[in-house]
Amino acid sequence: MATSVIEICNNALLDLGEDVIMSLGDESKAAGLCNNRWPAVRDAVLRAHPWNCAMSQAELAVSSIAPLWRWEYKYVLPPDFLRIVRVVGQDGTEVGDWEIQGGVILCDEEAPMFISYVRRELDPMKYDALLDEALSARLAATLAYPLSASTSLAQAYWNIYQEKLGEARGVDAREGIPESVTATGWLGAKIGRTR
Repeated sequence: MATSVIEICNNALLDLGEDVIMSLGDESKAAGLCNNRWPAVRDAVLRAHPWNCAMSQAELAVSSIAPLWRWEYKYVLPPDFLRIVRVVGQDGTEVGDWEIQGGVILCDEEAPMFISYVRRELDPMKYDALLDEALSARLAATLAYPLSASTSLAQAYWNIYQEKLGEARGVDAREGIPESVTATGWLGAKIGRTR
């Protein structure tokens, strides 16, 4: 398992036959590309699946400014938000109708409202080994053309990324049980654990 962004970047560079870097601030073209592309690649891979290591929950605050039309309420998303997994209302049931616009959720659900979401996890030490592999493969696919000018190499690494993503999703999805949307009081918690 990689323990740093540099290790993930170096795995991608080694796969492409490039020299490793010591830091994202190195003077090499590879370091500059890694520094530039890493944040977008990280966020894209984290957004692609509800990874266990990047899941979080939040109670959303209702905005004092109502939406202009269609919806009754506006809730501000957390600053580390990447993807919604589940939206649950005050009665513990899943909210069916909602949409995201510009960093807020619009819906007709009264507060409180809760979400389960994929967050922007910045600490690679929390990443699963298969997530590391998926990140390295996507980074290799992203860097292949700028470093080699080969579209076929870029396509080959995109295919490798898709395979690694599929494998990682399969393993990650089998860790844990599906989330319950029942009330979180003492009785609900006890019933949820007896399943």
